Amino acid sequence: MLLLNAAARLVSDTRKFDRGLRKLMHVNLHWLDVPEQVKFKLVSMVHNCLHHKAPWYLMDCCIPISDVARRRHLRSARRHYLVVPPHNLSSYNQL
Repeated sequence: MLLLNAAARLVSDTRKFDRGLRKLMHVNLHWLDVPEQVKFKLVSMVHNCLHHKAPWYLMDCCIPISDVARRRHLRSARRHYLVVPPHNLSSYNQL
């Protein structure tokens, strides 16, 4: 984030404590904050998985509920939800 702010200041010829730098970054430079970048990257990866433009190991993680035979008639199948694989939280971080 510090690098983005420095680059925005360089491009816009503003100082470090000038007001409106954040608005300038969003409106004029079309840059995203880090949480928004993470969401964008996740959404684009899921989109690529669903359209078979991603590696197979990622596509195996993105399975629509409508593709699972037992769940085809659920309301969530019509909402285009994805299957969440089962996991056991107690098994993480154990060596």
